[in-house]
Amino acid sequence: MANATKLALALIGTASLFAATQASAAEPFSGPYVGGEIGWQQDKLRGTMRTGIGALTASDDASGFAYGGQIGYDFKLSEKFVLGAEAFVGGDTGKIRDEDTWADGGRAFGLTARAGVLAGPQSLVYVKGGWENGRFTFFDGEDRVSRNRDGWTIGAGFEQMLTPNVSARVEYRHTKFNSFNVDLTEGDASARFNRNRVMAGVNFRF
Repeated sequence: MANATKLALALIGTASLFAATQASAAEPFSGPYVGGEIGWQQDKLRGTMRTGIGALTASDDASGFAYGGQIGYDFKLSEKFVLGAEAFVGGDTGKIRDEDTWADGGRAFGLTARAGVLAGPQSLVYVKGGWENGRFTFFDGEDRVSRNRDGWTIGAGFEQMLTPNVSARVEYRHTKFNSFNVDLTEGDASARFNRNRVMAGVNFRF
């Protein structure tokens, strides 16, 4: 009798744990999530240096390892359509160099919205767009100047549910930042940054 009681209690406990797990499982692409991402980032710089003898315009770019994190919320409008909002922060290792001078795009953060179509019960194809702020630093061999600039970002991606509470995604994003001026020892310069990213990420859903 004691063994039967222990077995019954074990079965009840197992059933309760299973029920609780099912109750806490998130509906695909609905509700809050938090995650991280890594990938490749390219910064393209187009700048003009103005000195006493004239102006020089040049373009350069650099690529590097990119990383970041995101937090967001998805609204499942129907069996096929999803709307979402996301905040993100990130950085990268790339730096544009030319002899003793360099330009670096440092930390970035932003807000985006996305709209997606379910390609299957566990698969989402989406487009996104929004606002991004980046911090950029210039060094001309003598002076070091940093500026924050706003810009717009657009992209597209694919996200796949791996478990009821975990999804993986891959996406491309392009960002165009507003131009800005910096005063350096050799003269004044204007610059504009464009950014391309290919990122892979994991989201944990609640």
